[in-house]
Amino acid sequence: MEKMLVLLDSHRPDLSSIDFACNLAATTDSRLTGLLVENMYLEYIATDIPVYGYFRETELKSASGAVQTDTGQALRLFEEQCAKNNVPCEVIMARAEPIRKVVEESRFADLLIMDPKISFYGKEEAIPSFFIREVLSNAECPVFLSPDVLDQAEEIVFCYDGSASSVFAIKQFTYLLPQFFTRNVLLLEVNRTGEVEFNEGHRRMMAWLKAHYGHVYYSELKGDATDALFTYFFMKKKKIIVMGAYGRSLLSQFFRKSKADLLVRNIDLPIFITHH
Repeated sequence: MEKMLVLLDSHRPDLSSIDFACNLAATTDSRLTGLLVENMYLEYIATDIPVYGYFRETELKSASGAVQTDTGQALRLFEEQCAKNNVPCEVIMARAEPIRKVVEESRFADLLIMDPKISFYGKEEAIPSFFIREVLSNAECPVFLSPDVLDQAEEIVFCYDGSASSVFAIKQFTYLLPQFFTRNVLLLEVNRTGEVEFNEGHRRMMAWLKAHYGHVYYSELKGDATDALFTYFFMKKKKIIVMGAYGRSLLSQFFRKSKADLLVRNIDLPIFITHH
């Protein structure tokens, strides 16, 4: 992997995201690019306009309690953390509308790392924020949502439903991060009916995984996907979640609730998300 991006608010840089990105860059022997975005002029106004809504000029006020820095301090913090981890780095400074800028930069990146709480619109939001939802739906490379607490991953959990999207996410993770081939791998599926349905598709998926990883297992959960996955991952540590949860269609964006949302709000594990 040659181009790894970590997104940072140039006035509220998240140290956990930097540490996670540095650890991943060191593991993969990659160069890390810090994308420091400053949104000084635009505020999101919800409308029915697809994808980006409407933005008006305004002076944004910081959320109460947020740690404020100037752009120079954020730059130094990022470079110091990279130096501490012996990670080569570069910086892109951007004063622009964040969603458009991040999507644009993702086109030329292998991987984008973000804090699921990040928001550039001057107010407290639910997790994942509007910004995170829009980037996940429109990013042109895979996205890693960083955890608050960094643990060494011992297991990769591939959330699988037999769809092209879930298989694509598994392949993208494997091709981008072959260094994880020694980790335990779990192919995890939610079965609504409660009946065993291990078929030819499952056997071929397991065979593909065994060609890339040394320790591969299959497990099945019963019930609704959202509830079952949340219950399974709640309080878990030292795992990476891989999902193909976000689609590009307007129907998917506006009318279908992704099963990733509940996980993002409540589970402190790194989540790798890409769409087919």
